[in-house]
Amino acid sequence: WPTYRHDGQRSGYTSSPVPAALRVKWVADIGGRLTAPTVADGKVLVAAVDEHDVCAVDAESGKLAWRFTAGSRVDSPPTLYQGHAIFGCRDGYVYKVRVADGQWAWRVQAAREDRRIAANGQIESVSPVHGSVLIQDGVACLTAGRSSYLDGGIDLCRVDPETGATLSRTPVYSPDPETGRQPPQAGPAFMPGSRADILSADDSHLYLQDSVFSKEGKVQAEGKAHLFALTGFLDDTWPHRSYWIFGTQVSLATGCSGRDKNLIYGRLLVFDGSTIYGYGRAGVHWSNQLQDGPYRLFAQRREDGTRPWDKRLAIQVRAMLLAGKVLFVTGPTAELTDWGEGRGAKLLAISAADGAELGQADLDCSPVFDGMAAAYGRLYLALEDGRLACLAAE
Repeated sequence: WPTYRHDGQRSGYTSSPVPAALRVKWVADIGGRLTAPTVADGKVLVAAVDEHDVCAVDAESGKLAWRFTAGSRVDSPPTLYQGHAIFGCRDGYVYKVRVADGQWAWRVQAAREDRRIAANGQIESVSPVHGSVLIQDGVACLTAGRSSYLDGGIDLCRVDPETGATLSRTPVYSPDPETGRQPPQAGPAFMPGSRADILSADDSHLYLQDSVFSKEGKVQAEGKAHLFALTGFLDDTWPHRSYWIFGTQVSLATGCSGRDKNLIYGRLLVFDGSTIYGYGRAGVHWSNQLQDGPYRLFAQRREDGTRPWDKRLAIQVRAMLLAGKVLFVTGPTAELTDWGEGRGAKLLAISAADGAELGQADLDCSPVFDGMAAAYGRLYLALEDGRLACLAAE
């Protein structure tokens, strides 16, 4: 699980199986607000966001191997590549450290200039970089900036992971070059422009939410269906409309005013080559359970849109992944409202084929949003109380 959500597609899927019957093997106290974990080379890496620390834990024993302190917040997990951890930082730089011992290799400025502001109680760059760097065809790809309307926009940067040399820089700037104003909107749900986010990719494109680029960073008119999040992959709040989409453009699911009535969406989505699995409401129009239905877990075929199964759960799903033919979901227990909190947490193992429950395990704390990884036949969970947990076969 070497990068955020396993791969460049951000699929949340690994073909390596994990047993359905699991128990807690070890728990490591990292401290602070944690990101999701990444796993490779016998280490589990996670960032303690507000402490500016990237931490490595032995994947077998849970013992802390090293901590590396960056210049500002690291908001998402490092990408592990050829024995090194490569990650962006809110100070506008990209870092590379050795996975074995945390030894610093290089630091490169991705922001156009080293200018700082106060943001959310800390000092960071006016053009911050997300922690999770996308590596595609041996090139590290990332964004520096906040919005395509602010401070000159966003830069899509391509960096040599070996040396840190910048290979290309593509500005993403939305105001009309003649008027300096926002361009006309194509429709009520289509505001032009982009917010900085973790990049995703397929075999021929890079994606910044619904904006499309070639592998070389050039703007493209269209791409393929891919995963993106309306308010960003890292948005862990629970407003109703902050759903994820597997598609090509931002849309609502009402089927009116040119909107996509066959929209594939959910609060969380994972997918393999044939099926998309999600957790969300039946609709995303009225923002309430009475009219849009309760949250449920579902499977949907990519080829024809049919749904082989759909079920309600007694947990609020805050993290999910697909390992082999088993879908793992976890979150607070009990019947919850949209904004409620459970008193405990539970991990459920669900058959990807028919939705049947295969196993479950109790947790004493909920995971951070989207905070689960699978590797070595185990699950690794970043918890809301600052601990990292490993679940293995009973």
